[in-house]
Amino acid sequence: MCSPRLVAGSTLIVLVYLGLGLTDVFTRAPWCDEAWFGNPAYNLAYKGFMGTTVLDPASSTWKSVRLTGIDRHTYWVMPLNPLLNAAGFRVFGFSIFSMRLLSLAWGLIALCAWGAILWKLTGEPLLTLGSLGLIAVDYHFLLQASDGRMDVMTVALGWSGVAAYLLLRERSFPLAVVVSQGLTAMACFTHPNGALLVLILLATTLYFDRRRIRIGTAAMAAIPYLAGAAGWGLYAAQSPPDFVAQFLGNAADRGPTIMTPLAALRLEISHRYLDNFGFAAWSSRAGRLNAIPLGIFLAGAAVCLLVREIRQHPVYRLLILWTVLAVVFMTGFEGLKTHFYLIYLTPLYSVLVAVAVGWIWRRRPRWRIVLAAVLLVFVALQAARTPVAAARNPRRTTYDPAVQYLRARFNRNTFIMGSASLIFALGPDWNILDDFRLGYNSGKRAEVVVIDPHWTDGIEMLQTQQPPIYAFITQLLGTEYREVYNQGGYRILIRQPRG
Repeated sequence: MCSPRLVAGSTLIVLVYLGLGLTDVFTRAPWCDEAWFGNPAYNLAYKGFMGTTVLDPASSTWKSVRLTGIDRHTYWVMPLNPLLNAAGFRVFGFSIFSMRLLSLAWGLIALCAWGAILWKLTGEPLLTLGSLGLIAVDYHFLLQASDGRMDVMTVALGWSGVAAYLLLRERSFPLAVVVSQGLTAMACFTHPNGALLVLILLATTLYFDRRRIRIGTAAMAAIPYLAGAAGWGLYAAQSPPDFVAQFLGNAADRGPTIMTPLAALRLEISHRYLDNFGFAAWSSRAGRLNAIPLGIFLAGAAVCLLVREIRQHPVYRLLILWTVLAVVFMTGFEGLKTHFYLIYLTPLYSVLVAVAVGWIWRRRPRWRIVLAAVLLVFVALQAARTPVAAARNPRRTTYDPAVQYLRARFNRNTFIMGSASLIFALGPDWNILDDFRLGYNSGKRAEVVVIDPHWTDGIEMLQTQQPPIYAFITQLLGTEYREVYNQGGYRILIRQPRG
């Protein structure tokens, strides 16, 4: 049975997590990824097909992915997240909040999985609660847990698979294999990065039970992956050329990987870590303080790697192995180096910090005051980052005023080119097309153009990557459109009647 202290500590952690997460849910402005993945789910829920109608099949996104047939079938992402969001929209209605609250629930499942893992492995209440507390206040964990993307769902399913394996292996090894592999297979069909959790589960299985593995074990483990592939294959068979164009297009050109290891390592350090922990060129002086949590993450990992007693501990060694696998995977096989994927890394660093703190606390009593101060600063900086960002309330100060302007002057029949994120406030039935190339590929001309900060970045990117398209956009906006709104990074332009 769990002690009252463990229950009370877990309850407090959940409340802190929900408080910080809900702060993010209600203050952040919707953005394009949420709409790109929410729109096909809406169409599936209410119209019976999983096309992304806010994107132009003749154009592309910022990554120049071919979108052939995307208005009929959405093939460029894995299918499980849109399916689940479709079910959520049917139950709770279409909104950015129903989408984000579902993500927040997945984050809570991920926390529960980590709690089960650490309690099963260590039986140490302080280590378990300490690790969960550090994960619950982690800015990057909360950022994805309050976002409509699929990353937190992938993490929750994957770590739930590891937890299920650890909890079931002593009772029934075959059941542990089937359940755990079923969950990690679901993670893979939510996002390709689920492959990392498959590797971690495989390493865990080999670590504890390599002598129990037989050919039949491998066959049982393969069943959920084959079943998922069969279902996805049936959907892909509806339009194989579109599947090839979209999925392979999205998989290609994602930056340096293990094929160019030095470039991959350099970008991993600069883009994934330094840019997101206070060292970016755009970071404010206050933002530079986020370098302190990064330093503590790395110090915790270094202590666990360098101290023989920790390194040789059978449980801590497994935690270190998981972290090494995650770092190698993200460095060598994920080339975009985006901050979205820090959710695969920071929970592991949080656990290692908790392990390092526990060891130093027991073995170096004289350092306890300094250690407590460092830990307090770490938690304060991590927990404060979410409300500090929320205080700017980008939804209320930038997104909502632009939407109110559009709603007051136009209607659902007006052809608007702008970020797909507008569908969350205007409605999914408004005629919105997310094509910041402004019809260069399709020849379409919008009545209204809405340029938000993401579109501004995309257009500026074209200046160096595709100068002819940039020149076309500049000339088009300068000759055929008139600006009527400019506030909070949003510009609204209307097409002028030809004289």
